Amino acid sequence: RMQQPAHVRTAGPRVVAVVLNWNGGDETLACLASLRQATGVVPQALLADNGSADGSIERALAEDPGLVVLRYGSNLGYAAGNNRAIRHALDVLGADWVCLLNSDVIVAPDTFSVLLDGAAAAGGGAPVGAVGPCLLYRDRPEVVWACGGRIGPQLNVTQLLGHGAGRRPGPPVDVDYLPGACLLVSRQACERAGLLDESFFCYLEDADWGVRLRQAGLRVVAVSQALAWHGLSSSTGGGYSAGRKYMTGVNSVHFLRKHGTPSGWIALFVFDLALWPLALLRGLFTGGAAGAVAKLRGVIDGLRGA
Repeated sequence: RMQQPAHVRTAGPRVVAVVLNWNGGDETLACLASLRQATGVVPQALLADNGSADGSIERALAEDPGLVVLRYGSNLGYAAGNNRAIRHALDVLGADWVCLLNSDVIVAPDTFSVLLDGAAAAGGGAPVGAVGPCLLYRDRPEVVWACGGRIGPQLNVTQLLGHGAGRRPGPPVDVDYLPGACLLVSRQACERAGLLDESFFCYLEDADWGVRLRQAGLRVVAVSQALAWHGLSSSTGGGYSAGRKYMTGVNSVHFLRKHGTPSGWIALFVFDLALWPLALLRGLFTGGAAGAVAKLRGVIDGLRGA
């Protein structure tokens, strides 16, 4: 086992926080710095790098020479990049829990303590396999980006719970999935449900994981008392770029192929194809036309098996 940095607490559950980096620059450094400020349950940071060329690895090591770094040499995507790091965290670093953390996320000092307390206090018969915080916008720190997620009854739509609302702390609640920007998953969950499905590359793999965790008899819990701040801009719709819309379209079809129902396929054809002109018209007035076009291209490519 690798030597542990002096600031890592060894008593209690061992948490490894995986920060997946791809040219993250200052945001990656800020994320890692927030981990070093953790109190109570203090995670070991693991920087997994998807072939960055911006010097972020060297800068991170200059600030924390004991940082554990995995260098991939190319962009493996969200799922594959995180999976390699999860295996390292479990097999080499001896993690009991692994946190997946986007490089543009900053965590509160007590986030990990509150998450584990929330998992223990969630109640119910089934064990908690994954737990996540209330994710807020960094530029509007009291506005919720997501506190867990819901998968629509047609299974082709995911909804971020609490999105755009003010923060309202409450007890831990069971959710369908946790956004991959920040979630804590147990060793038991990884062993029973497997890791992320790498065929998604990026987007909707977190929703797929939530489905598989619950199919494995594990609970997925959002803890609104635990806080983290996401670097998406609330003024631009939370980062819903044309690239994201395209991949969401592709993976909506992929998700339906894995978990869908007849009503889900009907909903896809009605809302994403038949009613697409309305989405384009709305986009022309809201600045989202490029996203609407990209989503349509993604759905079509997904149906074609591209």
